[in-house]
Amino acid sequence: MRADRTLDAALVTVVIALFVAAGFGLNELPGGASEWAPKEWKGVHDCAKGLLLPLLAARFGLALLGSAVDATMRNRVWTAMGLCWVGDIALTFSGEQAFLIGLVSFLLGHVMFIATFRHLFKSGWAVQRGWIQALAVALITVQAAGVVTNLWGPAGAMAPAIAVYAGVITIMALLSWTMAPGPGVWILRLGTTAFVVSDMILAFGKFGEAPIAHGHFWVMGTYIAAQWALTVGFTEVALHRATSRP
Repeated sequence: MRADRTLDAALVTVVIALFVAAGFGLNELPGGASEWAPKEWKGVHDCAKGLLLPLLAARFGLALLGSAVDATMRNRVWTAMGLCWVGDIALTFSGEQAFLIGLVSFLLGHVMFIATFRHLFKSGWAVQRGWIQALAVALITVQAAGVVTNLWGPAGAMAPAIAVYAGVITIMALLSWTMAPGPGVWILRLGTTAFVVSDMILAFGKFGEAPIAHGHFWVMGTYIAAQWALTVGFTEVALHRATSRP
């Protein structure tokens, strides 16, 4: 318990450092570009950003320590976190190559989250279909289609990659919404939906015709909420499954 509290305190400190650095040093420019003045603030921001997922991965592992958890599920979540961490580091650099590396890393991370949800279904977690699921499917699908449609022209050669990415993250979100009720399910839904929102804001900030006011705050705020919610949600799911096994 003390280790969990220490990690939570470290995570809060890192989040505060990230936003303070951005608040004092970041000047957002059209097209998703940015400049830092003085540049030392970028170093603080990038170090804080690079610590987010390692801290969440450690929190996830410590919470499961000593429990008869599903190793396949745990390892897939860790792998997804690792891929997203590579994306975080890549996006601290500028240029199209860095953006492409980040895009691919996050895409693979979402694929691994999809594999985690599929593993849960295959190992006994029930599927639920009802009006809530139908509404979620409709809203998330329409949102993804709207992003692709609006950005297809402005994104140019990156448009097909954006479309594939939108399709994959949509599938990830929809899988969370088709999980039957249980510990951690609603917070997983919050996490995947926040991820969709974060990436939508990021896409419009980079490829949209007009800059998004305070875009960094909205992207990182929803992203941190998404990763935290996924960590807590998968923790609750894993512990529930460990205690309910015969």
